[in-house]
Amino acid sequence: MKNRSIILLAIIFGLVASYLIYSYLTGIEKKLNTAELSKVVVVAADIEPKTVLTSDMLQIKELPGEYIHPLAFRKTEDAVGRVAAEPLVKGEQLLSVKTAKWGEAKEGLAYIIPNGQRAMTVAVDEISGLAGMIRPGDRVDVAAVLSILDTQTMKETPYSFIVLQNIQVLAVGKNIDAGAQTEAKNVTLAVTVEQARPLLLASQKGAVRLMLRSPLDNGTVSAQPLKPSDILQ
Repeated sequence: MKNRSIILLAIIFGLVASYLIYSYLTGIEKKLNTAELSKVVVVAADIEPKTVLTSDMLQIKELPGEYIHPLAFRKTEDAVGRVAAEPLVKGEQLLSVKTAKWGEAKEGLAYIIPNGQRAMTVAVDEISGLAGMIRPGDRVDVAAVLSILDTQTMKETPYSFIVLQNIQVLAVGKNIDAGAQTEAKNVTLAVTVEQARPLLLASQKGAVRLMLRSPLDNGTVSAQPLKPSDILQ
């Protein structure tokens, strides 16, 4: 008799527990059905860091507003073109803090290099670096003096060259903030692969100087190499 009572109580408690769980789940479902839904951008597949986001990597999902993170993107067009700053997992809401935008210096040097160009650093001193008055974002011309060997006389003659013109300064020392002026022993420039070749040669074999340009001046000039005797002509 006692065992039957225990079994009966267990059945009753089980039914009550089932009813409470059912009521709880039904309440949540009703709440979700009646809640105002909003659109949010979610990740469509796992994404590795440093990946440029495209539209096929993202999806729009509708969720109750209270479940949407305040930093989540609401439109895919606002996220396309940004870069994953950390691993992104399929199904998660895409947050602005987990992405970076090209051109934002705060994200690091790699994010401000123009497309198709490379960052290359050259050594400067107080004279060749304009006494530290060059800032990131400025544009410069690169001049150099190289000694060329005359194969007939076996004597070297110094020549001055304009190596490159209208080159963007990406960093001065470790500073990539355009608003700060920093004295440093090196300057990082944005160059194409073709421009890197003469710049490397000039910086390795000669004395390089930077010439600061006006922000209004985007032109280039034709300048032939000059040797000391040409000055007297």
